[in-house]
Amino acid sequence: MTRFCIVATLGLCAVGSPISAQLVPWDTFADNISNSVCSVVNAGNTELVVLRTTGQLVIVTGTDVLLEDAFVDAQGFVTFEGEDAGLLDFAIDGDGFRTLWWLTLTGNVVEVSGFTGEPRETDLFPDDFVDVPCDACDFWDDPTVCGDPDPPVLNLCGVGVPLSASASFMGLMGFRGLRRRRANRPRGIE
Repeated sequence: MTRFCIVATLGLCAVGSPISAQLVPWDTFADNISNSVCSVVNAGNTELVVLRTTGQLVIVTGTDVLLEDAFVDAQGFVTFEGEDAGLLDFAIDGDGFRTLWWLTLTGNVVEVSGFTGEPRETDLFPDDFVDVPCDACDFWDDPTVCGDPDPPVLNLCGVGVPLSASASFMGLMGFRGLRRRRANRPRGIE
């Protein structure tokens, strides 16, 4: 039976390898102090995401708008037009949750110009805000990015496998294993 389970798992991994799980186009950040995981970067007047491929910021409040000159590096430091423009960091909001913010180096919340995308310092702090979002799926314009996969997908071995394919494979392997067990029994015993 153990051998059957190993073969079934390897078979499912092989069946699923050409199908990859859907990935969102933005980065997700985990707080090293709490269990908060956020994909929304909060600013004083808008919500943003960091594109996974380029590190650019995208305003996702309303219509998605790429800030072509705003980049986030691997350490969370933000540049705008090549100049330092603050950092992304987790901080406690007005509800007492640790959420992700675009902050100045002094801890003030950054605001983004709706015309130029230029960041500017406010006199506000994260705890001045309540009902702060964390999930970019609530804002992204293309709803298929976060929608339920069709068909439903089971994540096995780091690969998304359609649930119907994995169930069919397990059923076939189970039937084959059962048939093999009966074939190995001495005749006359059922």
